[in-house]
Amino acid sequence: MIVNPNQPVSISITSSGSTVCAGTTVTFNAFPINQGTIPLYQWKVNGINIGANSTTYSYVPLNGDQVSCVLNSNATCSTGNPATSNGITMTINANLSVSVNITASANPVCSGIAVTYTATPSNAGGSPVYQWKVNGGNTGANSPVYSYNPVAGDQIFCILSSSIACPIGNPATSNTITMNVGAVPVVTFHPMFR
Repeated sequence: MIVNPNQPVSISITSSGSTVCAGTTVTFNAFPINQGTIPLYQWKVNGINIGANSTTYSYVPLNGDQVSCVLNSNATCSTGNPATSNGITMTINANLSVSVNITASANPVCSGIAVTYTATPSNAGGSPVYQWKVNGGNTGANSPVYSYNPVAGDQIFCILSSSIACPIGNPATSNTITMNVGAVPVVTFHPMFR
């Protein structure tokens, strides 16, 4: 008598990502144990059969999709056959458009008067980065507010780098404000003589 040992069959799967941006293709890989020489792999999404007989499967998931794989082994004396893998639940983040608009506290303004510029962002995230620019050169701190004394013709804009998970149009460039700066009027006093 030749007695073959039992061969427990099992399978586990991994993915290229379980939290991804909408529209991203995700690849799943199967890692079998005691699969035999002609194993059969059945991928499942939300319990529905899908994919080819392969150790890999790729698709564009939806939020909440649950992916698993069933292994049918042809190994001699297999136990626990067919075997079902762990499940991977997909989390899909929406793609959000990033934008920023700036306004000035005054324009036109008299020479020597400080002007405050305020950036109003859309989908900036929890830790955005603001880069202010005057005539194309970097200036100011990482803040949604910037103040300085402009001169005539200065062009001010802001670049926003969002920290959200799935940004579209990132970094975003604001509108440009061209400053109209005039000289301070000189007031003269002419006494009236009778």
